[in-house]
Amino acid sequence: MKIIILGGFLGSGKTTVLMQLAKYITGLDGSPQVVILENEIGEVGVDDQLLAGASYTVENVFAGCICCSGAVDLVNGVKKIARDYDPDWLLIESTGMAVPSSVRTTLKDVLGLDSAVLCIVDANRWLRIRKASPDFAVRQLEKIDMVLLTKIDKTDAAGLAESEADVKANVKNTELYKVNALLPIGEEIFRTLAAKAAENGKLTDTD
Repeated sequence: MKIIILGGFLGSGKTTVLMQLAKYITGLDGSPQVVILENEIGEVGVDDQLLAGASYTVENVFAGCICCSGAVDLVNGVKKIARDYDPDWLLIESTGMAVPSSVRTTLKDVLGLDSAVLCIVDANRWLRIRKASPDFAVRQLEKIDMVLLTKIDKTDAAGLAESEADVKANVKNTELYKVNALLPIGEEIFRTLAAKAAENGKLTDTD
């Protein structure tokens, strides 16, 4: 089971990216089975209703943020998915309050499952978020594999350059791509991310 974790603040575009990523993966040779795990803090998951309507299998974790108070629910949820579906791919969309690398650490330490981590950053709001929550914003970028700098079409040239420079200053050995919200995400981006997930999945016992 190959795993990709998607992180990013609320409104960064995680669900939009997730739907395009799921469509890309299901279109790979052999039509791989994809299960999506949503972490919604609340009683009703709005995103999962949209995703289920697109014919993907969707499971939810409601108890809390899956990188902290909901970690047990995350582990149990992944175990259930592996048992009930045994999918080729698991895509995990974390809440905007989560630290994606912590989700990865939990899965690796408890279940021996490694993953690829993608963080989605809203270029139009990043500098304001950094000013409001400087430490937490940087923590979302820790130990990730790829950054998508989204909504570049809504950002002026100076703001985009400043946001990109700030993100790059806080990530190492990390792929960074700029994405226009008005255009589909290029397949080469998803191809790179999927290859990273496949590579990481070989590092540990995923049975």
